[in-house]
Amino acid sequence: MLRTFRGFSLIEVTVAIGIIGVMILSTSIFLQRLPVSGREVRDQDIALRIARNEVEVLRATGYDSLPASGPFSNSLLSSLASGTGIATVTTYDAKTKKVDVVVSWTGTRAIARSVSLTTLVAQNSGLP
Repeated sequence: MLRTFRGFSLIEVTVAIGIIGVMILSTSIFLQRLPVSGREVRDQDIALRIARNEVEVLRATGYDSLPASGPFSNSLLSSLASGTGIATVTTYDAKTKKVDVVVSWTGTRAIARSVSLTTLVAQNSGLP
Protein backbone atom coordinates (compact mmCIF):
# COMPACT_ATOMS: atom_id res chain seq x y z
CA MET A 1 0.00 0.00 0.00
CA LEU A 2 1.30 3.47 -0.93
CA ARG A 3 1.55 6.12 1.67
CA THR A 4 0.77 9.71 0.80
CA PHE A 5 2.87 12.28 2.59
CA ARG A 6 1.43 15.62 3.35
CA GLY A 7 3.78 18.54 3.58
CA PHE A 8 5.88 20.88 1.50
CA SER A 9 8.55 19.95 -0.97
CA LEU A 10 12.07 21.36 -0.80
CA ILE A 11 11.36 23.62 -3.80
CA GLU A 12 8.26 25.11 -2.18
CA VAL A 13 10.14 25.83 1.04
CA THR A 14 13.04 27.41 -0.89
CA VAL A 15 10.68 29.67 -2.87
CA ALA A 16 8.87 30.73 0.32
CA ILE A 17 12.17 31.58 2.05
CA GLY A 18 13.24 33.58 -1.02
CA ILE A 19 10.01 35.59 -1.02
CA ILE A 20 10.30 36.30 2.70
CA GLY A 21 13.94 37.37 2.21
CA VAL A 22 13.00 39.84 -0.53
CA MET A 23 10.25 41.27 1.67
CA ILE A 24 12.65 41.74 4.60
CA LEU A 25 15.28 43.34 2.38
CA SER A 26 12.82 45.79 0.79
CA THR A 27 11.42 46.73 4.21
CA SER A 28 14.89 47.40 5.62
CA ILE A 29 15.79 49.61 2.64
CA PHE A 30 12.55 51.56 3.11
CA LEU A 31 13.17 52.03 6.83
CA GLN A 32 16.69 53.36 6.18
CA ARG A 33 15.21 56.19 4.12
CA LEU A 34 12.94 57.37 6.93
CA PRO A 35 14.24 60.12 9.19
CA VAL A 36 16.25 58.56 11.98
CA SER A 37 14.83 60.79 14.66
CA GLY A 38 12.63 63.71 15.40
CA ARG A 39 15.80 65.80 15.39
CA GLU A 40 16.25 65.32 11.64
CA VAL A 41 12.66 66.35 11.00
CA ARG A 42 13.09 69.38 13.28
CA ASP A 43 16.33 70.38 11.53
CA GLN A 44 14.72 70.08 8.11
CA ASP A 45 11.78 72.20 9.27
CA ILE A 46 14.11 74.88 10.65
CA ALA A 47 16.15 74.90 7.42
CA LEU A 48 12.99 75.25 5.35
CA ARG A 49 11.80 78.17 7.51
CA ILE A 50 15.19 79.88 7.11
CA ALA A 51 15.20 79.40 3.33
CA ARG A 52 11.57 80.52 2.96
CA ASN A 53 12.24 83.64 5.04
CA GLU A 54 15.33 84.55 2.98
CA VAL A 55 13.43 84.09 -0.29
CA GLU A 56 10.68 86.40 0.95
CA VAL A 57 13.21 89.00 2.14
CA LEU A 58 14.97 88.98 -1.23
CA ARG A 59 11.68 89.17 -3.15
CA ALA A 60 10.60 92.13 -1.03
CA THR A 61 13.93 93.84 -1.74
CA GLY A 62 12.98 94.21 -5.39
CA TYR A 63 14.74 93.62 -8.68
CA ASP A 64 17.01 96.66 -8.61
CA SER A 65 18.09 96.19 -5.00
CA LEU A 66 18.94 92.47 -5.02
CA PRO A 67 22.30 91.91 -3.33
CA ALA A 68 25.19 90.05 -4.91
CA SER A 69 25.42 86.31 -4.39
CA GLY A 70 26.88 85.15 -1.12
CA PRO A 71 26.23 83.90 2.39
CA PHE A 72 23.42 85.29 4.50
CA SER A 73 22.78 85.26 8.23
CA ASN A 74 19.74 84.20 10.19
CA SER A 75 19.42 83.72 13.94
CA LEU A 76 18.01 80.21 13.40
CA LEU A 77 21.16 79.03 11.59
CA SER A 78 22.81 78.52 14.98
CA SER A 79 20.11 75.91 15.75
CA LEU A 80 21.55 73.69 13.01
CA ALA A 81 24.83 71.81 13.37
CA SER A 82 27.32 73.62 11.10
CA GLY A 83 24.41 75.57 9.59
CA THR A 84 25.16 77.84 6.63
CA GLY A 85 23.02 79.81 4.22
CA ILE A 86 23.95 80.91 0.70
CA ALA A 87 21.90 83.00 -1.73
CA THR A 88 22.84 82.97 -5.42
CA VAL A 89 21.47 85.69 -7.70
CA THR A 90 21.80 85.16 -11.46
CA THR A 91 20.29 86.77 -14.54
CA TYR A 92 17.39 84.71 -15.89
CA ASP A 93 16.54 87.00 -18.80
CA ALA A 94 16.59 90.72 -19.63
CA LYS A 95 14.00 91.67 -16.99
CA THR A 96 14.17 88.76 -14.56
CA LYS A 97 16.68 87.51 -12.01
CA LYS A 98 16.79 84.00 -10.56
CA VAL A 99 17.41 83.62 -6.83
CA ASP A 100 18.56 80.29 -5.35
CA VAL A 101 18.65 79.97 -1.57
CA VAL A 102 20.42 76.96 -0.03
CA VAL A 103 20.56 76.14 3.68
CA SER A 104 23.06 73.40 4.55
CA TRP A 105 23.82 71.63 7.81
CA THR A 106 25.30 68.42 9.19
CA GLY A 107 22.67 65.87 10.13
CA THR A 108 22.88 62.82 12.31
CA ARG A 109 25.73 60.43 11.59
CA ALA A 110 27.64 63.40 10.07
CA ILE A 111 25.60 63.30 6.85
CA ALA A 112 25.48 66.58 4.91
CA ARG A 113 21.90 67.84 4.48
CA SER A 114 20.47 70.81 2.60
CA VAL A 115 17.26 72.53 1.61
CA SER A 116 17.08 74.60 -1.58
CA LEU A 117 14.44 77.07 -2.78
CA THR A 118 14.37 78.99 -6.05
CA THR A 119 12.35 82.02 -7.10
CA LEU A 120 12.28 84.56 -9.92
CA VAL A 121 12.24 88.30 -9.31
CA ALA A 122 10.97 90.39 -12.20
CA GLN A 123 11.65 94.03 -12.94
CA ASN A 124 8.51 96.11 -12.33
CA SER A 125 7.32 97.35 -15.68
CA GLY A 126 3.76 98.19 -14.64
CA LEU A 127 0.57 96.70 -15.91
CA PRO A 128 -0.58 97.40 -19.48
